[in-house]
Amino acid sequence: MRTKLETLDLLKHELHQHVRGQSEALNRLWEEVDMRESGTIPQHGPRACYFFAGPTGVGKTKSAEILAKTLVGPECFLRIDCSEYKTLESLTLLLGDQAGNRGRLGRFYDAAPEAVWLWDEIEKGHPELVQLFLQMADKGRLTLACGETLDLSGTYLILTSNLGSAEIIGREHLPFTSLERHVVGAIQKFLRPELLARFGKPFVFRPLGLEIQAEIAEHRLAALLAWHKTEGRTVEEGPEVLAFMIYRGFSKLLGARPLVDFIEKSVGAAVRDHQRAGGTGNGRLTVVENRLTLV
Repeated sequence: MRTKLETLDLLKHELHQHVRGQSEALNRLWEEVDMRESGTIPQHGPRACYFFAGPTGVGKTKSAEILAKTLVGPECFLRIDCSEYKTLESLTLLLGDQAGNRGRLGRFYDAAPEAVWLWDEIEKGHPELVQLFLQMADKGRLTLACGETLDLSGTYLILTSNLGSAEIIGREHLPFTSLERHVVGAIQKFLRPELLARFGKPFVFRPLGLEIQAEIAEHRLAALLAWHKTEGRTVEEGPEVLAFMIYRGFSKLLGARPLVDFIEKSVGAAVRDHQRAGGTGNGRLTVVENRLTLV
């Protein structure tokens, strides 16, 4: 059983180990979580309220997942895609109805009263969602349609947004203060000031340039080959494989997500093809005719 201090030290390690190129946002996040969990700042309402901003595929969701996994357990992470809640009718899926249906939030709360709730891309949801955020962030309470009130004092509330991202794509080498100013300015034009006041200064995540995505590719490929080993297969990489992965998977607009997806699928396809041809799934990855092959 880890002590609280050990858990917080682990959180710092896990954030920087699995989310690359975001030292400014991660250092500030860990400082705030450390003070919150150590009880050195007063709690008003939820366990904490954070706003993650920046382009897609740069580590916002991953950071929230790591926060949940380390502090409360991976099963206590709820990701809500706000684009799925664009109408008033769709909000009943979250809040339930007067007939006793407790909705998605009520059901999840039953299983995990201490949790991390991630509201993803809030600019894509119905404007009425803002009222929910204000209620939750202000008093740490959420009233379901059936009249039941949930106590969110054990819940981390995290909003994410891509607002302002278009202004900083391809400008990852700008000073962080400049990137931050562009993104925060765009957010302030779109969102109501009372919402930002409750969630505080956004944590701005940088766009990922080629150098950082190359680091991510190397890390993910190594982890994937290690996973194949646990599955009983020995898969090694040829000298040209990593460069091929980066060349094919790099995206300036979409961050590291397409790169990671390309690595997993192309390695998986190479192993599958080797097995279907009568092989064992063991061997060295190489590039043949612009695709990975296991030999």
